[in-house]
Amino acid sequence: MREYPNEHNKIVSELLDGKFIISPSPLFYKIQELEDDYSDFFMKSFNYILNIEAEFAYLSSDEVNEKRTRDFTLFLAILSRELDYSGKNFRDKIELGSFDINETEELLRQSSKWEILEKTTVSEFEKFLKTWRGKNLIVLDGNKFKFTKAVKLFFTFAMEIAEEKLKEKTNEENANA
Repeated sequence: MREYPNEHNKIVSELLDGKFIISPSPLFYKIQELEDDYSDFFMKSFNYILNIEAEFAYLSSDEVNEKRTRDFTLFLAILSRELDYSGKNFRDKIELGSFDINETEELLRQSSKWEILEKTTVSEFEKFLKTWRGKNLIVLDGNKFKFTKAVKLFFTFAMEIAEEKLKEKTNEENANA
């Protein structure tokens, strides 16, 4: 029988709990080291795909349609849109900056797209942030938060949503002109 490292239970429980394991965590390097073994383990045991990116690892499945993931992606798309409208380099701000919790919530609530977010878990903003902190996607520090490296996974998809929404708005404006 295959012998797994001492960190095996922690690796499995964190990934199965939907957490991202992020570099420089020793768990991340252990997963990288044993990539083939862990890929087989998660596929055979749970029918999950182990994804190892340059700076983080996570599980995915073709059978899962997770509402929270959709909510986070909508949040990121609308936040990106609002930062762009305010003249900020939204990609740099999201990847490198920190956000005041109250200011960010107010920015989202003032957005013309708030009606989309208020129907999601984002409507309870602090609870939403705590949920994603538990998944290692954001870090909370007092009244501020910042995104971890794992946000890159959502960024491309969120940008596609934002661009699609902007096209819809432009098409509506052109039709009404």
